[in-house]
Amino acid sequence: MSRVIDFLRTLVPTFTKDEIKEKLRLVQQALAKTIGLYVSAAEALKGNAKSKAGQEFDSAFKRGVRTNLRGTPVEIIQQVLQNISSLGDLLSSLVEKNYNKDVTVEGMTYKRAEILRTLGFMDFTTTYARQLLHYLVAAEANVQAKTLPVGQERPKPEIEFLAQNQTSFFTLLIAFALPANDILKKIESIPDISVGEDDDTTIVPTVGIGRLDPLKSNFVPGVTPMFMGIGTWWAHRQLARYERLVEDVRVIECRLEQLRLQAQGKEDAQLERTIAKYEEYLNDLAEKIAKADKKWR
Repeated sequence: MSRVIDFLRTLVPTFTKDEIKEKLRLVQQALAKTIGLYVSAAEALKGNAKSKAGQEFDSAFKRGVRTNLRGTPVEIIQQVLQNISSLGDLLSSLVEKNYNKDVTVEGMTYKRAEILRTLGFMDFTTTYARQLLHYLVAAEANVQAKTLPVGQERPKPEIEFLAQNQTSFFTLLIAFALPANDILKKIESIPDISVGEDDDTTIVPTVGIGRLDPLKSNFVPGVTPMFMGIGTWWAHRQLARYERLVEDVRVIECRLEQLRLQAQGKEDAQLERTIAKYEEYLNDLAEKIAKADKKWR
C-alpha cells in the first residue's frame, strides 16, 4: 500500500499553481494525441491478435480488467482515455479553487494531495497506453513482415517497462473507467485535513480510510516518480518527453499504415525503411530520456 505521505515525499518542497496547470495542460495534450492513435488502431487491430505479444496482452487484459465498458481491449482503453480527458477538463477548476499561487508540500491536505496524485496517474496511464500500442502494432505488423525476432519488436527496456507496470495500468484503467463526474465528486468529498506522519493511528481510525482515499489510490501499485512529480524537477523532462510524444505518434501511424497495407496483401519497402529510420531515432531518444530520469531521481 502506498500512503499519501509517501507520495508527498517524492515531490519537491515547493512549487506553484501555474506549474500544476502546466502539467495538466501537457497531460491533456498527450491524451488528445494518444486517443487519436487508439481511434485509428481500433479498426487495424480488430479481431484476434496474431502476434504472441498481442495474444498474451489480450489474455492478461481479460483476466485483469473488469469494467462496465464493452469492446476489444484497444476499444476499452480508448474509452478510458476519453474519460481521463473529460476528467482533466474538470480538474482545472479544482486546481484553480484549491491551491494558492505558491504551493508548499508541508501541511498539504488530503484533497490537494489527491488532486496531484490523480494528475500523476493520468500522466502514467496515458504514457503507458501509448507505449503499449506501439508494441502491439509493431508486433502485429512483424507477424507478416518478419523483420524482427519475436519478442524483440521493441527495445528490451520498453518491453520490461510494460511488463513491470502492467498491474498498475490495469488498476488505473478500472479506476478511470468510472464517469469523470463521479471521480470528481469523490475527490471533492475528501475532507480538508492536513496529511501527517502518524495518521494511520490518529486520523484514519476516526475519519475512515474510505473518506480520505475514496478512489483507493493507496492501493495502486507503485508508479514511478517520473510520472508523479511536479515542479521544476518535472519540468526539466518536458521538452524531451514532448519530442518523444511526437515521434511515438509518427511511428505508430506508420505502423498502422503498414498493417492496413498487409490486410490488402500489399507491401511497401519504402514505408518499412522509413519505419526503421524513425524507430532508430525514437529508441535513441528514449534512451536519453531514461538517462535523464536517473539524473533527476
